[in-house]
Amino acid sequence: MRRIVFVGGTLLLLMGLLAWSAPVELVFWHMEARPHRVERIKELCDQFNAEHPGIKVIPQVQSWGEIYVKAPAAIQAGRGPDFMLCIPDFLTYIKALGVVQPLDDLIANLQGEYTFIQSSLDPYFFDGHYWAVPIYGMDFVLWYRKDLFEKAGLDPNKPPRTWNELLDVCEKLKTSGVVEYPIAVPGAIHMATDQLIYTLMVVNKAEHIFGEDPNEIIFDNPRTVEAYAFYKKLFDYSPPGSENWKWDQPRTAFFTGQVAMVMEKGHYIKGWVDNTDLPLEYLGAAPVPIPEDGQPGTIYYSNGLMLLTDDPQKREAFATFIRWLYQPEIMSRLLHMDPGFFLPVTQEVLYSDAFWSDPIIKEKTAAVVIAIESSKYGKLFGFTRDTVNPNVGAISAGNILAWTAQQITVAGLSPAEAVAKGAEKMWEAIRQ
Repeated sequence: MRRIVFVGGTLLLLMGLLAWSAPVELVFWHMEARPHRVERIKELCDQFNAEHPGIKVIPQVQSWGEIYVKAPAAIQAGRGPDFMLCIPDFLTYIKALGVVQPLDDLIANLQGEYTFIQSSLDPYFFDGHYWAVPIYGMDFVLWYRKDLFEKAGLDPNKPPRTWNELLDVCEKLKTSGVVEYPIAVPGAIHMATDQLIYTLMVVNKAEHIFGEDPNEIIFDNPRTVEAYAFYKKLFDYSPPGSENWKWDQPRTAFFTGQVAMVMEKGHYIKGWVDNTDLPLEYLGAAPVPIPEDGQPGTIYYSNGLMLLTDDPQKREAFATFIRWLYQPEIMSRLLHMDPGFFLPVTQEVLYSDAFWSDPIIKEKTAAVVIAIESSKYGKLFGFTRDTVNPNVGAISAGNILAWTAQQITVAGLSPAEAVAKGAEKMWEAIRQ
């Protein structure tokens, strides 16, 4: 009997030791689905896990095209991740489910060691708390083919700076016969179209979709109509089928020389290296062209990590992972998963040798600097007032900016008619 008790007690002790020594697991959802980004994120998580045997970060790849539906369903079913990648408007969408955890202590800890680039941090502070930790920023610039400009008799070192100049360049490229379609424009009801439309709204001083009252929609105004009218002019210079284009089709058209220009984020630098045999010097970059009475600007996304569990052990493990990730050498390796696309969120990374050491960034330093400078003027709809608008998640989840564009390009409405319908659809979205 004593032997049975002893053996049983030993088994219980061993079970307790095993339970105590098991690592804290953190399931991490991210939407960086391109293979080279998936590989780098896994590589960094593996390194962290090896250096922190008491914690295991488990990255799982998702899709931006599905996440607005998949994440709420998984969270409500109790199968959501412990933390996940977010952009500010997506965070407001998930926060409505009541699972996003405030991160004030962690942000304060990081601020004691690092100097944040404020535009990356501000969108995550509302309702008296910080709700995510920024990890990188991204914005739009004008990419253009210097080789095709030169063939068309255009100065490859003088990209268009205004809307009128951009239209003139489009016409000259087309009449030159070098390209049939001068510029690639996404037109699907998708985030890619949202981002371009809003960039045009920003430079035309139409950045406010909401009024001071969070339930006031001011989308239907002359400045917004002008931005959509200009979008339609660019769309008419884009290849057939552009009403179904998202991110990949403009990339392919640009890299193959079907078009000579596109307005997009910094992933075109690595994309050029991976998809063409042409010298990187042929890839030109410039700030987004602005109207005559407009303002410098771009859409700017601060991508962050939000915590979705209130488990104390997991919370501490998450904080440990973030503090490790924020080291300039480690963070630079994360940003280098797509050099020039992902922009630093701290001064320590921005001015570090580690960030600027990447060979692609070294060769395209001027383009990266343009993106960094443009981010100073970056804006994001729903985050242009002193307080964050809680309704923005419903607008972005429905891709209503892109839906409005299709009322012009597919349904044949005038820009004014389309914008009026877009405002009505926004009202419907926030009333639900």
